[in-house]
Amino acid sequence: MSDRTSIADRKPIANVALFIKRTAIEFLQAIFSVRATGSYRFDADDTKTEIFIGDQHTTNLNAVEINPSIIAVRGPISYLPTGLGGGSVESVSMPTGNITFNDLLTGSIAFSCLSREGPEAEDLAYLVMKSFKFFRPELMKYGFFTIKGMNMGAESLVEQEGTDDKLYLVPVYVTVQVQDRATLSDEAAKNLRKVVVSVLSTP
Repeated sequence: MSDRTSIADRKPIANVALFIKRTAIEFLQAIFSVRATGSYRFDADDTKTEIFIGDQHTTNLNAVEINPSIIAVRGPISYLPTGLGGGSVESVSMPTGNITFNDLLTGSIAFSCLSREGPEAEDLAYLVMKSFKFFRPELMKYGFFTIKGMNMGAESLVEQEGTDDKLYLVPVYVTVQVQDRATLSDEAAKNLRKVVVSVLSTP
């Protein structure tokens, strides 16, 4: 299992939800940062970038008045019932009583590709889907177990209240799986049992 790390600084990311969204955004920023000038080149400097790439909490539709945008939104995350009986148990240490759990988390992330021009939104969406398809082996080195289920949705028109400007949106959906492994020590389990018994015995 590869450690879950950021692409930008290779620091560990323990939270799977943060890992999926942050790594996906950093991946697209890296891909678009090496594109030629005049071809959606990304730059961390807002005054130089030709495209905005971030999550839904760092911008609004007004940002697209300057550049086309790719906005990431993480979807639901759920555990798979792996292991014997669906308990996700990998091993039990007889000497210590420690239990190691190993499971897969399935999650999704949606990318809203926005532009004032419909064909440009379509172009961005295709680039996003294609990037996840063909750079999948590299992304797996950062902690993804699988990257699959890449879908590109239909173009739609987004009306902005109070303005005559119109935006076109094409969504891209990517489904991923991330391995999650943890060990429950026998001491921690005993302490939890004491707490539960104490709560249940309290009148």
